[in-house]
Amino acid sequence: MNYFHPTTSPCCAAACAFSLYTKSAAYSSHGPLASSPARTTIGGNNYNNNILPLPLVTNCGHDRQQQHFTLTAPTPLDGLNGRVTAQFDHVRIDLTDEEEDLFDLLRTVTADSGMKSTLRVAGGWVRDKILASEEFQRDNADNDVDSVDGCGEEGGGTRKKKRPTKRKAKSREEDLELTRRAIMGSSSSSSSLLSVTEPVDIDIALDDKLGREFADELNSWLAEHGRETHTVGVVLKNPEKSKHLETATMRINNYWIDFVNLRAEEYSRDSRIPELMRIGTASEDASRRDLTINSLFYNINDGVVEDMTGRGLRDLRRGVVDTPLPPLTTLLDDPLRVLRSVRFAARLRFGMADELREAAADPRVRTALERKVSRERVGSEVDLMLKSRDPVRALRLLVNLGLIETVFPVPRLEKERKEERGEQHHNDYGLAYHEGLALLGATHDHLCDCMADRPGWCESKRALEAGAVNGLGREETLPLMEDEEARRLLWYAAFLKPMSRGDAAANGGGFGGGEDDDHRKKTRKAKERTTVHRLLVDELKRPTKEARSIESIMNAADEFTELVSSGHESALAVLLSGARVHHDADDRTSIRCTIDHRTVDPDSERDPVWEHCMEFRGGCAGTLKRVGHLWRAAFILSLSEQLVGWQNHQVEHVVCDAESFRETPEEVLCGIMKKYDLFAAAMLQMGLVGIWKQRPLLDGGEIKTEAILPNLPHGPEFRSIMNAQMQWMIMHPGGSRETLVEHLKDIFPDYRASSDEVTSGGRK
Repeated sequence: MNYFHPTTSPCCAAACAFSLYTKSAAYSSHGPLASSPARTTIGGNNYNNNILPLPLVTNCGHDRQQQHFTLTAPTPLDGLNGRVTAQFDHVRIDLTDEEEDLFDLLRTVTADSGMKSTLRVAGGWVRDKILASEEFQRDNADNDVDSVDGCGEEGGGTRKKKRPTKRKAKSREEDLELTRRAIMGSSSSSSSLLSVTEPVDIDIALDDKLGREFADELNSWLAEHGRETHTVGVVLKNPEKSKHLETATMRINNYWIDFVNLRAEEYSRDSRIPELMRIGTASEDASRRDLTINSLFYNINDGVVEDMTGRGLRDLRRGVVDTPLPPLTTLLDDPLRVLRSVRFAARLRFGMADELREAAADPRVRTALERKVSRERVGSEVDLMLKSRDPVRALRLLVNLGLIETVFPVPRLEKERKEERGEQHHNDYGLAYHEGLALLGATHDHLCDCMADRPGWCESKRALEAGAVNGLGREETLPLMEDEEARRLLWYAAFLKPMSRGDAAANGGGFGGGEDDDHRKKTRKAKERTTVHRLLVDELKRPTKEARSIESIMNAADEFTELVSSGHESALAVLLSGARVHHDADDRTSIRCTIDHRTVDPDSERDPVWEHCMEFRGGCAGTLKRVGHLWRAAFILSLSEQLVGWQNHQVEHVVCDAESFRETPEEVLCGIMKKYDLFAAAMLQMGLVGIWKQRPLLDGGEIKTEAILPNLPHGPEFRSIMNAQMQWMIMHPGGSRETLVEHLKDIFPDYRASSDEVTSGGRK
């Protein structure tokens, strides 16, 4: 093993890096056996690609007081297939006190127990520590990956027609800080939409024993020294679940530690499960990993970062995703790695190396992905992509690499559905994938812009106040920019919505449109499962409840489009009137209604303006009750459809008046957004947030008492009365029980007591 110490000045190091990038075309691509080895001059020295040492290990200066490790400049060439290793100069890895204590403990146990094991932290922890360093961020500030990974505008999205925004240009320093916060998992709202969570566990690889053996030695040492031992959980090898090695897991302080041995493996042609595995060397383990950036080790024994492939650090610096071995070999051995490559490119906003991109687009890889990888694993990777820093980039890569139909087999599912119905099938989903990508891009862009310049209805305090009317707390009123789970479901809904049009037509439309709950439930039972539902549950293995939530977002988006199209003037009237449904300042358990600062009695108010506001409230309540807490996701999806649709001149419900067509495109788009913002503000002002949790004033037992409707039979009539009660409560927020009782008696006279019939003049 070779340890390279710094031998050049910073100025010379910069010259080396410049020389590497400007002269890379001069290097041989044929590896150590090339007949005419390429040479280059760096810092006055001649280097031959064929004779440089392998593996390359980067030395780290260990400074306990500063609690960081400094990567020093390595020799610039690694000799692996004639590839070039870029310079690194003064990149620091910051260690927490807990990490320092953990590594000190492991070194002490190894020495005291007489073990010869070399302990290495493997993979993501090392990568993310380097990426989070300030020096590394500064070196990569100007990295442009769009030209590398084929994620240009032709793949979809709306960046070419970027909508107007008030986003302020950030300085380079601010941008670096946001990137660093994102990698380190900051809770800052300005970076939460693009967050990359730092791993909570640490993987430690052993070169001479199984993980459980080392864990037992660790517990023995702790017991001998009078310290608390830790429970060891052994995860047995389970190749079918992608668990190829036995792993020992234990909790030490604030970390979950996975102990596992280094491995070497060989694959058969028809399976992604290794045919042969054994304890391997660090070099063998690094070479079998999916990506060079995941092949880095931190050697705990020696306090150094090891780059066994010689390319992991370089690829991190360049912002490139690549494989340690030839990409086609790597992907055919384990086709799941093509999806992992896409995921990491999206998560880290890296480009894909040319050779990897070519291999990923190879038809043999698509075939292997279909045959060798379970749908559970495919679905898991897709879900992680949508949780990544840039879900649009991930799906754009799937489209551009020709993998989208393998991952989202909508044409096959639609063909099966139509064959079941005896209908003719037309495979026209190629356009739908691109439309889905454009809609996802517009939705993601709009949320990013809302984060930088939040509309009033997206402010956390205002959302909390609005939800408190119906008893909602902070967790239930989170704005979409702070609700990671709702955003994830929104990304699914945005991408899949163009593929749901056939489902809506076949099933007679969406889930709403004014139907009462009884009729809607019966209709839903009679309907077949939609193509989108089959895709999510059968192919991506998402839970049924989650699939229903995604479809709920899509359906509610259609309803919001109709509501805003027909009711934006009513929303404006609500705002101008000053009508509000809110908490009573003196009694937080009761609802207060006001109009222009005048208190309103919801039981008896007959002001036409107030009645108009209540009609607006009633019109919106149905959609909000059906979609529930995901209403913000559906609302943003509706808006994004309008933005994309107007740009493509394909809007079904144009949310703008005729005069808007005389305006510039930017003015029209701003006008659409303004109408949606006003509509959302009006819904908040009308106390509609949380309406789906509103409880009836009268339960079934009370309604059937002698004083109300004692002759009420069981069955659908009872449901009709309960629906009538809820509708009255929507139109009379804060209304009294007494007035509600009289209302129910008036509209359901057949179920009243005989005495009521007499006192009311025989009305029946």
